[in-house]
Amino acid sequence: MSTSNEPSSAQSGRIIHEIQWSEALPWWILLRAAGSAFAPTVILLAALGSLATWAGWSLADRVPLAGADAAANAIIEQDLAGTLSGPIMPSPTGDLPGSMKGLMPSQQAFPTIHRFVERLQVEQLPAAVSDMLRLVSIPLRPSSTLREMAGAMARIGWFVLVWSIFGTAITRHVALKLVGEEAPGLLGSIWYGTRKWVSSFNAVLFVLVGILALCVPGALLGLLMRTEWGLSLAGAIWPLVLSGAVVMAILAVGVVAGWPLMVSAVGVEQGDSFQAISTAFSYLYQRPLHYAFYGFVALVIALPAFATAAVFADATSTLALWATSLGMGHDRTIAVLEGVNSAGTVATANTPWGIGALAFWNRGLVSILSSFGWGYFWAIATAAYVLLRHDVDGTEMDEVVLDEPAGEGT
Repeated sequence: MSTSNEPSSAQSGRIIHEIQWSEALPWWILLRAAGSAFAPTVILLAALGSLATWAGWSLADRVPLAGADAAANAIIEQDLAGTLSGPIMPSPTGDLPGSMKGLMPSQQAFPTIHRFVERLQVEQLPAAVSDMLRLVSIPLRPSSTLREMAGAMARIGWFVLVWSIFGTAITRHVALKLVGEEAPGLLGSIWYGTRKWVSSFNAVLFVLVGILALCVPGALLGLLMRTEWGLSLAGAIWPLVLSGAVVMAILAVGVVAGWPLMVSAVGVEQGDSFQAISTAFSYLYQRPLHYAFYGFVALVIALPAFATAAVFADATSTLALWATSLGMGHDRTIAVLEGVNSAGTVATANTPWGIGALAFWNRGLVSILSSFGWGYFWAIATAAYVLLRHDVDGTEMDEVVLDEPAGEGT
């Protein structure tokens, strides 16, 4: 109890001049990370990564093993503009027989939530994210053929390889920006990514090898299940199989949900593959609700961030044509606009070279805008890693390993 000799806080005249948002709301760093996604270096790195992904998947479509059959037709190929150029991939459960759907407890126990998640994945998520979720589901479906699994794994492997380079580069750049250090430029970031990509890639590879190793007993049991007595044996010991599958589920969920943390660990800590795996699984399973909350905040921030990027892209394209229209005149401007719009969809041999060139550069601007999402994704992943590291290990959020290789430039 205060006495008359002790002035109250109101009497003492103390005024709060500022609030340290980083201490009051640690997740405020997600806003700063979102701002880093607008950095030219991050945008260019994301565009290069998207271009490399598209190029690899386009090549895979021409390799029989990787995509000449129904599996390839199930995988969405995106052009540089982010539009769909292939048939839409079926939903993870939509193409399964009714008997297979009955083996999904979530659909049985939480039908409303299951339908909501499925609809969110198919209709609401950005196309690139939705495509990857569908692609990942193919190797994990019991009904998939070996050819379908090979096609999906070829694309997933290339995707992980590409973003092991460019994702690591982006996380490094963003991590240094978040702590106020001088971040490397485009060439410096690429140099870092090309030096550390093995750690990011092997982190995923080692977990997948572990999953495959755990599949061996199940595969042997599957050979016995080709016969009726083997099927009866499997039914008797199925609880043991489910127990073993729990470990595989932990690894599978960990590698899919924890992959951004693995790449971020390499970018922030300069760690090796085993450190990336250890920290990612530790943070994911010790603080799953924190991770989910940071993801929710990231989705909320994404709305104004993507809108801002779209406004700048539209303004750039519109103002460029507006400036030239002052000299072209109304009739010529209308003709050029119609030609650019037509060439943007279907280019013919009769299309004037100038119109085709304008349409080409416009598609390039659209592709950069489409790539912005990947830059945002890795920027947010970096901030989420820093937050989870602080939550689990108590490490200060401004700590980043700075002993850069001598060959890295800015």
